Amino acid sequence: MARWCLGAAVGLMLLVAATLPAGAKSPTMRPLVGAYYYLWNPENFAGGTLRAHLVPPQLPAGSLVNSASPRTAARDITNARKAGINFFAIDWWPYDAGYSGADYRDADDAMRSFLKAPNISQMRFAMFYETWNLGFDPGRESTPVTFQMELHFDADMTSFAKDFFHNPSYLRIDGRPVVFLYLTRTLTGDVAGMIQGARTVLKRLGFNPYFIGDEVYWRVTPENPNPAGPILTTTPQVDRIEQFDAITSYILYYGDPDWLLGPTNDFTGYPGTTNIVADERHLMSEYSAATDGRVPVIPDIASGFNDRGFRLPTNHPAQPRQWLPGEGPASTLDHLFRCVAIPEVSPALPVVMVTSWDDWNEDTGIEPIGGTPTDVDDSPSGTAYTQSYTYGGEGRKALTVLRADVTLLDRRFAAGGNGRAAASQASSCR
Repeated sequence: MARWCLGAAVGLMLLVAATLPAGAKSPTMRPLVGAYYYLWNPENFAGGTLRAHLVPPQLPAGSLVNSASPRTAARDITNARKAGINFFAIDWWPYDAGYSGADYRDADDAMRSFLKAPNISQMRFAMFYETWNLGFDPGRESTPVTFQMELHFDADMTSFAKDFFHNPSYLRIDGRPVVFLYLTRTLTGDVAGMIQGARTVLKRLGFNPYFIGDEVYWRVTPENPNPAGPILTTTPQVDRIEQFDAITSYILYYGDPDWLLGPTNDFTGYPGTTNIVADERHLMSEYSAATDGRVPVIPDIASGFNDRGFRLPTNHPAQPRQWLPGEGPASTLDHLFRCVAIPEVSPALPVVMVTSWDDWNEDTGIEPIGGTPTDVDDSPSGTAYTQSYTYGGEGRKALTVLRADVTLLDRRFAAGGNGRAAASQASSCR
């Protein structure tokens, strides 16, 4: 099942220790780079993908991206490490038969396969929890906190603690196991009770979780909505944000035509012709300022976005992987990393997230992709899915670009940790 799309300070040395095997020492301090990782392939191809509609089709054989295979995990770990990725935030769905009708506890089977990868010691991982599946209301774009929901959340966090937190490869910040929570920006009601309750439950098990909320976005749901008022707001919800140890965004793509709630024009046409860099940096700075820096903001960047193979009727504009016409298939990723992530990375929590490693439904994946470059698809017009942008034949270009950008990030922090000043001086960041 494809996702529904809306489109406390920590020492750097502690983060370095979190990425290294026990007993290992690093000669230099460096930030972390993580990527969102999915365990739903190849089953999720059935939901629809852009690549299946290309001419010629360029969807990989299911056996090559089998989430139930330790060999797939081992290959992905090897490739990700070469690209400079330190950890995967692994997607996990809470089970709610009354809401979704599907049993996402099967994800545990895929997790067991992932953890059997022979090179698992080379990659850290954290759980990426689909919070919205506890009871999302699409009409109000909200996930109301209820007593039953809190009990469900506590049970799932307890399961994480027992099944994963003890794993030597589990990502920790300052000794605390990290959990990413998706779409917390839709939570309404007693969010503090929900999060603090889970902290209490986990404390009894000997854990102090490091919760990272998905709060940074152009529009969010008010934590305490007025039934007679607007459903959405552009104002950061400080009380909700302060329940988390850090915040980020899953993706900043905004495909809604309502320009009053987001920069629609930034996601129409080639990114290099828009104000996307300035607008994304301003948004991250706004969220940091909302708590006077008390809750660090983790920048997230994406390789592009195209969900037209999955939800064509919504008519979301594609965000091409090419920054400008004629540029390479990883140029959007490159520019956003250098011009948004590096200048906005928090000195208090130097982490960068990449969306994603292997989401084919929204075509954000950076894992190696074969094929032949084409802008033609199998629609009657030949461009309904591609919107005349080129896809296919990317190969390992995203990994090569990412490796160079991560090296740049490391070098700038090693030189003084002032990524913001250094990146702002780059002439190509406009």
